[in-house]
Amino acid sequence: MGSLGNFSGKIVKSIGFRLTLFLAAGLALYLVMAAMSIQALLQQTEGLKELSGLHYERALTAAELSRDAEVIAAQTFESILSTNRSVSQEGAVDQDLVDLYRYVRKQLTATNEKEQGYLDEIDLWQKPYFASLEKLAQRMEEERRLMQQEQELLNDLQGFSDQLMENSSASSSNLIGQQIINTCLIALKAEKNGQLHRLERSAERYLEQLSGTPVLAQELRPLITRTFDLRKPLILSHRATLASAREARLYSQRLTTSSYNYFQSLKNTAHLAARDYEASAQRAFMMVGVFSVIFLISILAMVVFIRRRLVERLDHLSDTMSAHVAGDPKAIPTDGEDEISVIGQAFEIFVNARNTAEQRLNQAQEETEQANQQLRKLNRQLLVLSETDPLTGVANRRYFDQKLQDHWQMALNLREPLALVMCDIDRFKAYNDHFGHQAGDECLKKVADTLDEIVHRFPDTLLGRYGGEEFILLQGSSSPEQIHQLAEAMRLAIMEQNLEHPDSDHKIVTLSLGTAIIQPDSHSSIDQLIQLADDALYQAKGAGRNQTITAGSEVRSEASS
Repeated sequence: MGSLGNFSGKIVKSIGFRLTLFLAAGLALYLVMAAMSIQALLQQTEGLKELSGLHYERALTAAELSRDAEVIAAQTFESILSTNRSVSQEGAVDQDLVDLYRYVRKQLTATNEKEQGYLDEIDLWQKPYFASLEKLAQRMEEERRLMQQEQELLNDLQGFSDQLMENSSASSSNLIGQQIINTCLIALKAEKNGQLHRLERSAERYLEQLSGTPVLAQELRPLITRTFDLRKPLILSHRATLASAREARLYSQRLTTSSYNYFQSLKNTAHLAARDYEASAQRAFMMVGVFSVIFLISILAMVVFIRRRLVERLDHLSDTMSAHVAGDPKAIPTDGEDEISVIGQAFEIFVNARNTAEQRLNQAQEETEQANQQLRKLNRQLLVLSETDPLTGVANRRYFDQKLQDHWQMALNLREPLALVMCDIDRFKAYNDHFGHQAGDECLKKVADTLDEIVHRFPDTLLGRYGGEEFILLQGSSSPEQIHQLAEAMRLAIMEQNLEHPDSDHKIVTLSLGTAIIQPDSHSSIDQLIQLADDALYQAKGAGRNQTITAGSEVRSEASS
């Protein structure tokens, strides 16, 4: 009997028996809790139906109102951005969307003063919003009408161009007429009034050249007039359309904001109702919670020993490892001689090795980044040095030659003239011999700065140092008179500096300049343009220096002694 008692005592004290007893009690509690939970869920189902059917449905309707207002705005602006709106017959406002919006608005009613305030605000912005959309539609219709006229004009210009091309005789009049057509086509794409004004003057100049063929001039005159009379109001119409679009967008934002605020109010009301529902559910489940606590206590009592001796230490070690992985190092538990302590000690060795490797890697990355920054800095400096003359700061000859090639090709494509100015400091060798090379370098810098200041006043102009005391200037879309005036401005600006030069005829530093202008075509080349400007420069030198000579003309200017 004693042995049997001892055996029974061991069974009662054994972990298996206690776990079995706890599991049986927990199962009984679980069954009771499940029965009460089913009853509580049935009660809450009715409350949930009321919550979703009343509050959430109103909130969703308000959200639909806000969405409809935004959809109307989006559809309107999609019409503006459409590439085919010039020929579209549809209005900017979809009436079906407007009717849908108004239908949804009628479904909304206020249950308190706050909600009524939101609805009043929606009604306040609704009328100006739809009015702005109608105004925008009118602007778009006006722009569409102008664009249709523009398309008709394009067809007339193309037809006239075809007539000129069909003419077998490639006379100068036909070429000038084609230039006028091209100018009109470019004007139809102009977006700025200044550019449009320049193109109109260019067309008038071409038309003046047709004085010998009055019939062709009379045919082209109406096309020029139609082009510039149509493009100006089209630009204004486009800007007016954009202004109306901005106004409509402003009202759209205000209307959608009001709708969204109303939706937020209903959503908050629904949230309050949901919290009331939640409180009711909590009360219904209170008894279930009591049984759940008892059930949890029985489970916790079963595992408390295992948790204290094993789980807590493993959790602590796991959290420490996770913190190290996330970049938040913590003290690693290594006390003891069991397996968990051995794992901690091994992890500590790994962490130390990883930290050392990361430090070395970060150091290497910093050194690499510093090297890359230095390399980028050197590359930028190299680019500047490759394009700029190191003494004068203007474009060097290599960069100037590259830009000359680009401008030549552009002028060839646009059938525009290209002008070149070559200038040379008079008796510069004597200046160097008298003052020394260092003073000569300073003289070159002052001359370059003065010329660069003049050049910056003119668009589409590039100044470069061509070699020694020679400078060269490139300008597009210029006439012989204009390029001559620019060269004279450069020459006079140098004289105004009053740089002492005892060996000069004028006792100051002066320039000799040669200008040339060519209309690039298949029979001309860049070398011819440079040679013309260089020949004009040498003519200026031979004629007494301190003067400007334009190649191929009698235009000549020199300073008074």
